[in-house]
Amino acid sequence: MGHAFREADGFIPVSKALRDTDLFHPTQGRQCRAVFLKLQDGVDLLYWAGRFQSGMELPLKDDSDRVSLSFTTNLKGTASRNFTDKPDDHLPVRCNTGSIEYCPGRSGIYRQKGSLENLTLMIDNDLFSQWVDDRDNELIHLAKHGGSSGGYLGGELSAVIHLINQELAFHDQTQPPRRHPLWYQAQALSVVGLFLECRTDLRVESVNPDLRRKLLRARDLLLADLSAAPSIPALAFEAGLSAPSLTRGFKKLFGTSPYKLFQRERMHAAHHRLSVGRASVTMVAADLGYVNLSHFSAAFRKQFGMLPNELHRKG
Repeated sequence: MGHAFREADGFIPVSKALRDTDLFHPTQGRQCRAVFLKLQDGVDLLYWAGRFQSGMELPLKDDSDRVSLSFTTNLKGTASRNFTDKPDDHLPVRCNTGSIEYCPGRSGIYRQKGSLENLTLMIDNDLFSQWVDDRDNELIHLAKHGGSSGGYLGGELSAVIHLINQELAFHDQTQPPRRHPLWYQAQALSVVGLFLECRTDLRVESVNPDLRRKLLRARDLLLADLSAAPSIPALAFEAGLSAPSLTRGFKKLFGTSPYKLFQRERMHAAHHRLSVGRASVTMVAADLGYVNLSHFSAAFRKQFGMLPNELHRKG
């Protein structure tokens, strides 16, 4: 530990760091793995997993010429970034949360202690702009001029990312992928769609920027663990709001209450896992915090109009 910021030519290109795992000097306590797939013209996928027991920091420079959609899962420990243009701002990497970024030439320090998995889609700027809603000026500006947008999360999004990661975690790159290339392409496009759906779910104009920031922080905490919802007082305290302000703010920004948002994302995660037909109903229910299977079935039926075992048989 202890890297100081250096001139731009002293930073390692992100593309090299993500693909050349030897840079991390793998040992018993330092392991990392990268899988790169070209999905179609203008869309690439990168799976990266790293475990650093004693901690690691790396000076990096973004050499990408594409928009990146990045999502972190299975964070066990801590990870953060800070940049040369704002050296005092340490930005934590959050579990089960994604970001959209285009920051060519930006440099800084990446730090990690513990383990995590990350899935990143790298998309040609012009192609990405075609997929963005014409009214979404923030993302249109980001794709043209650079910037970052964080806080993308949700049960269905997490479930799709988890499914892709499962396929790539033990993939032998000397062998063809186990799934058909169109399967990876379809899942990746689903991820893009779910990222963009996260934006259409927000009623941004209804709240001021400071309240919006606090509410997005509260949403991150609420959905970080779909097996157990935090209490409203605890959630409000962490977000720096009163409980009534939190509840009113959720109604304005997300169009629903904290509990209903949590339950909706919880059921969407269950629906996706059952639709792929691999996990049992009992396993999915337990993973999502249900002790009583009948309670899970009732909640699922209320959300989708069918019992979970009916969907599981179809999957």
